[in-house]
Amino acid sequence: MTADGMDQTSLSLLHRAQQNEEDAWSQLIDLYAPLICAWCKRMGLNNDDTADVFQDTCRAVSNNLKTFVPTRSVGSFRSWLKTIVRTKAIDHFRKLNQQPAGTGGTDAQLRMANVIDPMDDDDDEELAEQDQTMVVQRAMELIRPDFSAQNWKAFQMVAIDGLAATEVAEMTGTNAQAIRQANYRIRRRLRLVLRDLVDDP
Repeated sequence: MTADGMDQTSLSLLHRAQQNEEDAWSQLIDLYAPLICAWCKRMGLNNDDTADVFQDTCRAVSNNLKTFVPTRSVGSFRSWLKTIVRTKAIDHFRKLNQQPAGTGGTDAQLRMANVIDPMDDDDDEELAEQDQTMVVQRAMELIRPDFSAQNWKAFQMVAIDGLAATEVAEMTGTNAQAIRQANYRIRRRLRLVLRDLVDDP
């Protein structure tokens, strides 16, 4: 069943996850999984290490999510999450460094020495924008199955391609009001998912 005719809850995804709603927690992890993995790769972690840090991060977020108080500053949740990922990655490198030379060795020491700089990019506006774009795109992927193919196509043509509703109506053989309503419903759903997490899309 699509969400086209459904009245969505007024609670944000973050709020619902903080209330221990299992579905909301799963969506939150799905939403940020690509970004967490990208941060791990940025720090030089291989696939196996990334999987370990990802699990450690999820546990830490689960244990501390209720203490997170969202602000309206852009990327506040992202900054909080990034701090957790950085901490878990550094802990992981330290564990590698404490292992015998055969399993850690010089490579682990070199990675440990370089672990902080790749994530020290809080003032890099381009990287921050890339991070936010990744989350918004992922959110769109997650909500897309809840809408009809026709309405999603209309949304893309208006919101992404920048076409007017009247233009889309002519191209698709529908009326402009239906196009505007579809665009509104999808935008509202996207805002609801991302509220308290990133700036409004």
